[in-house]
Amino acid sequence: TPQDQLRQPIARLETAAPGTRAAGGGARARFGIEGLDGALDGGLAAGCLHELAGPAGAGLCLRLAAGVLPGPLLWVGTIAGFRGAGYPYGPGLSGLGLDPGRLHLVPVREATEALWAAEEALRCPALAVVMLELPGDGRAADLTATRRLALAAREGGGFAFLVRHRVLAASVAATTRWRIETVPGPVDGLGGLGATAFDLHLTKNRHGPSGRWRIVWTRDDGCFSLAAPPLDLAAPAGDRPDRAAGAVLPLRRAG
Repeated sequence: TPQDQLRQPIARLETAAPGTRAAGGGARARFGIEGLDGALDGGLAAGCLHELAGPAGAGLCLRLAAGVLPGPLLWVGTIAGFRGAGYPYGPGLSGLGLDPGRLHLVPVREATEALWAAEEALRCPALAVVMLELPGDGRAADLTATRRLALAAREGGGFAFLVRHRVLAASVAATTRWRIETVPGPVDGLGGLGATAFDLHLTKNRHGPSGRWRIVWTRDDGCFSLAAPPLDLAAPAGDRPDRAAGAVLPLRRAG
């Protein structure tokens, strides 16, 4: 059952570090990039829900965990979703700089079960990061469901990520909403694939402006860098500071 699948990793974490949360309530993960950290009022906020929409959302979240997000990571998703996209591969995680021992998977049958598991996990003080991945546009994570997730994140104080494979047009209770695409990265000069690059659109930001950035993840350095100047920066809307009209963000150094 989802309860048993969630109970086992949490019990192990609480035994190892009872009553603690690596992120800490109210903490921020600083990217080390002036424009990005400034737009996010000092960095990516813990105790809040952040939506990552697009097929590269989970990959970005894992790189964030490797670079700037500390502590245990609980990844909740549907069995069908894990089978379709593939389960995490230990050596691959290590190649990103993410210790596989930090990652705990909770595969469940239905999206409603995944929502329940993520909400319960976000209240657990032993977890630093909770990532909920839903296939498609994840429409089960509607305004009501995301309000519950946001409240649980505020109560627990950890980093909460909702990953959708496609953009959902409807409103949700997220502090930030991102549209994420992979783009060709710089070649390594040796005939290899080179660095992984992302095109990020920050379409909603309650802490400041929206914007658009193209970033590169450098595996050897374990950090992000800005691949191009910021695009389409937009100031917060005067009447709705949390509804700045569309643009996106740059990432430089993640350590």
